[in-house]
Amino acid sequence: MTEKEWMNEGIDVKLLALLYRKKLWISIVCGLAGAMLAGGLYAFVHVAFAPAREYEGVTKLYLRFAADDNGDAYQYYNGYTWNDLMHTDPILDKIMEELPSGTDREATGSLITADILSDIRVLTVTVRSHDPAETDRILIAAENALIRFGQEMREFEKIEALGHNYAKLVVVENETLRAVAAGAVIGFLLSLLALAFARVMDDSVYVPSDFEKRYPYPVLGVEFAGNEECGRKEMDARIDLVSEKKADILYVDTGSAQIHVPGDRNDTDTGIILRIPYGGGNGKLLERWIAEVTLSGKEILGAVITDADMTLYRLYFAPFGRKKGKRG
Repeated sequence: MTEKEWMNEGIDVKLLALLYRKKLWISIVCGLAGAMLAGGLYAFVHVAFAPAREYEGVTKLYLRFAADDNGDAYQYYNGYTWNDLMHTDPILDKIMEELPSGTDREATGSLITADILSDIRVLTVTVRSHDPAETDRILIAAENALIRFGQEMREFEKIEALGHNYAKLVVVENETLRAVAAGAVIGFLLSLLALAFARVMDDSVYVPSDFEKRYPYPVLGVEFAGNEECGRKEMDARIDLVSEKKADILYVDTGSAQIHVPGDRNDTDTGIILRIPYGGGNGKLLERWIAEVTLSGKEILGAVITDADMTLYRLYFAPFGRKKGKRG
């Protein structure tokens, strides 16, 4: 079997799942490691590089619009307009007048936002800074500035304060649990991908189809680790059947690194039965043994898989979906 043919062999999903059952602990360990790593990194960044604490104050103001020349109320102010107005001279000048001399104008403006949340007559002004006292000062200054602005602008009858909430610490949401969960899932999934890739690259023989897909010889039987007599009678019968025309039968252990086929070359009276160790990643070694036997001129009658996992075989060949006593 060529390298290309072996790579195109396909994945036996059922066998993959059964082999994985003994490696589940690897995925669990990878999941735990991923959870610890992600949680630890998040906690470190959250503590070591956490931003300075912020304090937020909020005031709400009611906008009483005046009537225009047609008798309709001026109602073209919206959240976008107000957020811009808070940083322009008519309002920001008034805010700065309320604050101590030397206060940075641009920095102050950057701490203020204004929004119309639903009712266009209710304006919400929010101030955020790293100092609670500064937050309160700017909040009250903005509130007073807007009240004065309402008195001066013809679009308003007046602007009045509905109430305000003084500076409170902004609570930063702790995402440690989400980071831990995400790390666990990523670690688990990566381990599955790694194990699947390892299986794809694994050229071991586990079940008869692994061998029979690659080589034109039948698997005559399977010897199970700890229960070598299981299926022995059926296996011996198959071996007797294929060796009827041979004077001698020679068993070759393909798990041995010493590749040598005993006997004379071109000895066509001797039949070869390959003994293939279950698993072990010895596919390439098996390939070399078969090449050596072919060169010796002896005929390969078939193969026997040794030291197989009986539990895996029982699960692999279990007749799923078939009721007891009935054949599909």
